[in-house]
Amino acid sequence: MLKASVIAAATCSLLALAGCGSKQDANKSNFQSAIQDYLDTKKGVCVMVPAKELPFTLQKSGGMDFISAPEKAAALVSAGLLTAKDTEVKAMFGNQLVPGVQYSLTDEGKKYLVKGAAGNLGNWDAFCGGKYKVKDVENFTQPADMFGTKISQVNYLYEVDDAPAWMNQPAIQAAYPSVPHDVTGSPGDKAVLVATNEGWMHERLFKKQGG
Repeated sequence: MLKASVIAAATCSLLALAGCGSKQDANKSNFQSAIQDYLDTKKGVCVMVPAKELPFTLQKSGGMDFISAPEKAAALVSAGLLTAKDTEVKAMFGNQLVPGVQYSLTDEGKKYLVKGAAGNLGNWDAFCGGKYKVKDVENFTQPADMFGTKISQVNYLYEVDDAPAWMNQPAIQAAYPSVPHDVTGSPGDKAVLVATNEGWMHERLFKKQGG
């Protein structure tokens, strides 16, 4: 009996050294894996195409603009993702034609265009690149029950691997402030994780699966 206990204890020690543990444990390793599973579903860092469809035209001046479309379009041209050609467009009011610019997709832009990735209500397209990676889990709250579900809020640091060169263009970073925030240093973010029978899961994946 004693011999069996010694063997069992030794086996448990070896498993512990090998990193054994339950996926349901609340620890940094499990939380990092759960957050990474969610980040792996993202298309990378994305910048919205400032129009519903490609190619698109914009009035050079005097048109109504709520999303800084001319600045974004010019930045995408500077980055080599779009081309610009002078044209005429119908004025917003009346039937007259006024100076405008037609923007079209380049071969380089085709490599990064992702349908519906802008994240806005219209599901506009976006140019995306790089891969989000969890760098470190800083801290987390003790798991607590909420509406019958055990959750924990986690603060973590991330980085973007393999960001394409166009994301470093000053014009892109000026027109899309989220780009320098994501690709510079190790920014932080928060995640709410949910305990499931298969381990911890990001709340957005949990909801997507019907949770």
